[in-house]
Amino acid sequence: MTTQFKDPVLDKIIEKIYKERNLDFSQYREAILGRRVMTRVRLAKLDNFEQYLRFLDKHPEEMDKLMDAMTINVTEFFRDEYVFDAIEKKVFPELFGRKKKLNSNIIRIWSCACSSGEEPYSVLMLIAEFLGARLADYNLKIFATDIDSRSLSNAREGVYEEAQFRKLSEERKKILFKYFYDMGNSRLWIREEWPAFIDFKYHDAISDAPLDSIDMVLCRNLFIYFGRDLQNKVLNNFYKSLRKDGFLVLGNVESIIGDMADSFISYDQKSRIYVKR
Repeated sequence: MTTQFKDPVLDKIIEKIYKERNLDFSQYREAILGRRVMTRVRLAKLDNFEQYLRFLDKHPEEMDKLMDAMTINVTEFFRDEYVFDAIEKKVFPELFGRKKKLNSNIIRIWSCACSSGEEPYSVLMLIAEFLGARLADYNLKIFATDIDSRSLSNAREGVYEEAQFRKLSEERKKILFKYFYDMGNSRLWIREEWPAFIDFKYHDAISDAPLDSIDMVLCRNLFIYFGRDLQNKVLNNFYKSLRKDGFLVLGNVESIIGDMADSFISYDQKSRIYVKR
């Protein structure tokens, strides 16, 4: 791992993370990483990165807290509902139409940087609504990956606070509550049959081998942390993962530019949905 940051002490902190946790943040955007680390500096009641580096050496348990800060994800069910509207009304008819023509029942979807599971569960519920009884006719697998083991553990449990759903439209709430049990105390649990469709696992989109034969990749709001070279590297991995004419869904402030721009076609610009050439 080679680092490139202007701040040499931040470099050392990133190197320490790599040595202890085998997570390589060296190509992430320095400003964003600096803010994440500074959050821990202030919470530890310290003044600067240098003091914090010494603090990390003396307090090994602080590394867990730093990892939480570095891998923090903002997510929610049906986040940016217009994106899920586009997936439901444009992507699914196209995708399942193709499968019918090819006489194939295999559907493979990848939710990259899935955090605590809201996105893959949202996709699963949307597919269940779209197919209805025909869901049983398909061999569906959603691969939900992240580098945060704690978030993955929470995702597998599938337990959420009811307050997390309050921003949703009434239409989406009706869909969501069909697939949850009420546990009382404003807590809800995903119905036990649904996790069988989702494979939650640790996977680093930067360094691990890309998944294969994927019909749709969702990677939303991860690229905002990456520099241009790293974006191109991960996009190339997604390109390798996707089947011909496979779909790629990015975050609402992200787009494909640079070396990979000719590898994808814009399918729905507002929703940042692309198709592999």
